[in-house]
Amino acid sequence: RSLGGDDVLVHHLPPDGYEFGSSLPSTPHEAAARWARIAAVLDERAVTGVTLLLNGADHHARQREQRAAMQSLAAAAAPVRVRPMSLRAAAGELLAVAGPAALPTVEGELRDSYGYTWTLQGTLSTRAAQKRRAARIERLLVRDVEPWLALLPGGGESRARALLHAAWRTLLLAHPHDTLCGTSIDAVAEAMDGRLASARVQSEGVRDDALLERIGHDRDVARATPDAQWRPVVVLRNPAARSRGGVAELTLSATIAHVPVGPGSGSRQGQPRRTPPWRVDGMPLQILARGERVALTESPRAYPRADRVATVRALGWVSAIPGYGVATRAQRGGAAAGPATPVRAEGRTLDNGMLRVEVSEAGGVRIVSQSTGEVIDDAIALEQTRDVGDLYTPALREPLPPPRLLRVRLTHRGPLRGEIALEYELSTTGSRKGGRCRVALQLDAELPALRIAIDGTNRTTDHRLRVRVATGLISSATLADAAFHPVPRSALAVRPDDGLMEQVVPTAPLHRWVARFSSAAGATLYSDGLAEYESLDDGAIAVTLLRAVGQLSRADLPERPGHAGWPAETPGAQSIGPFSARLALALHGADSPEQRDEIERLADDVLLPITGTTLRSNVADAGELRGLELHGAGLAFSAAAPAQREGWLMLRCVNRRAERVHGRWTLDRPITEAVVARLDETPLGSTAVDGASVSFEAAPYEIVTLLLR
Repeated sequence: RSLGGDDVLVHHLPPDGYEFGSSLPSTPHEAAARWARIAAVLDERAVTGVTLLLNGADHHARQREQRAAMQSLAAAAAPVRVRPMSLRAAAGELLAVAGPAALPTVEGELRDSYGYTWTLQGTLSTRAAQKRRAARIERLLVRDVEPWLALLPGGGESRARALLHAAWRTLLLAHPHDTLCGTSIDAVAEAMDGRLASARVQSEGVRDDALLERIGHDRDVARATPDAQWRPVVVLRNPAARSRGGVAELTLSATIAHVPVGPGSGSRQGQPRRTPPWRVDGMPLQILARGERVALTESPRAYPRADRVATVRALGWVSAIPGYGVATRAQRGGAAAGPATPVRAEGRTLDNGMLRVEVSEAGGVRIVSQSTGEVIDDAIALEQTRDVGDLYTPALREPLPPPRLLRVRLTHRGPLRGEIALEYELSTTGSRKGGRCRVALQLDAELPALRIAIDGTNRTTDHRLRVRVATGLISSATLADAAFHPVPRSALAVRPDDGLMEQVVPTAPLHRWVARFSSAAGATLYSDGLAEYESLDDGAIAVTLLRAVGQLSRADLPERPGHAGWPAETPGAQSIGPFSARLALALHGADSPEQRDEIERLADDVLLPITGTTLRSNVADAGELRGLELHGAGLAFSAAAPAQREGWLMLRCVNRRAERVHGRWTLDRPITEAVVARLDETPLGSTAVDGASVSFEAAPYEIVTLLLR
């Protein structure tokens, strides 16, 4: 039963799962023996008098001699009736007999199966970098690709929709359970890496094409226009369904030389120009990093034009941009007013007027909330533990020595971002060095969160590396983000007998954020894709950065006796090489509906900031376009995408409140028709429109899907 009171019928499979009825024998004697084993399990489970026996298994071909096997099983089972049928027909029969039956009600989150069958939650940290990449690409598609395509006339041309589907298909090919869980041989993981890289490039291409079409940029015209007539702009986009401003992350470029290509081009290379001053109209800048590269100006009807460009990664301060709006700003001119409270940085201290961060010479991190005076000491720490487990199950042993601090330095002084970097040498389980790790603490202007950027190189095997983030909320409750609604979580407690088959792991699934709440205060830790956290008794949250192991399955683990998969060496799962994480910590008030709304808004600000990129070949005037916005307390954006019905767009949100909520979507154009739909976009009925907006009522915890044109 859901939080909103909706019921679904669940048929619970036996401990052996869907393969319980696989490879049935066709001879009467063998069928009788097999039925005896089946009946011993199913008799007590068939509470309605009807139960389901699936004939097949994962990665198996169809049953050999299926007709004879069914006849032999039916004869052995008499007087119990055994009837072969489709899964759809079986579901219909189960629904019919369940109607009048008194069945138990199951509520809450399905977290474990300890004592019944293996849970294998250790897979959440297996090949952690791959899980992070997959989560980031999925967020890219849902929040920063589909909405831009949906806002084009008719939800985009059929070819653009086909490219979107191709990007999704490529990503989903990396999502079979053993692949995404990381419980596969290295060759499968390497294939997943290729699919993820392809899905990212495809997704960015669809997004960039949609944005250029949205602002009216004609690639043919731009390619044919002499570059002296180009008017470079920065294309800003707001990937959130609400108006907002603040710090924008920018990638700026400027042409410094032409790069002719083809026969004789060696004598025609352009002379380098001086890099122009970095300016964006009406936007104060802070330069973070500089570089050079070759950039191509593409056209569908001409070969690309190559230029050597100077680049900078920068931050800019922008005024409010509409939800899913696009603004172009000339890459010239002067700065407007910056933030009312810029970031101040002195020595080893950062202050943005909301939070103050102090780092001692020994690397101790103190966070002070300027609004409440709350102080958190030893706020950030790295910890390593030896792990002799496999890809399914951690087998943690002794802690390794704490990573050794090499240096602390102030790397960015504001006014838009201050940063202090702590550099560590990691401990090792062997003779060679363990690797390096850089933890950058960042405060942005007017952002009530501390960003934590972690980049490192792992050089050691058989260990787990975590970052421990303190909240100061001892013995506090945990609330974790999940697919559609946050869920309260507590440590799993099982009977001793239930832990014999598999020991309980104290970690849990990490989506975008996890929060700790006391009766008077709260703290939320955001993550950009890592999949495992642990709530500790002292209020801290530990996030697994990597878990390095080199065997697919071991049979000798006390934590899980027996093989969970076929034994194979997996040196790639030792995660030798680079690793990264992007986290953020916010300190705030106690749990309440309003506080949960703020956590959701801040998730967008942390994970989906306003972003801008130079369009050097622009030939149009700068301007701004509205997009779409969601209004209503307790409503969380879920999706905006081209609908399955061509010419329509689909909008979806979730009511996070335990009460009925009035909501409204607004678009940048008049709406002629609106339809309420199911999740699969089956229309349920029309709803009224009012110009460029459509209003709706959302029942408690309801997922509301609308189709518009």
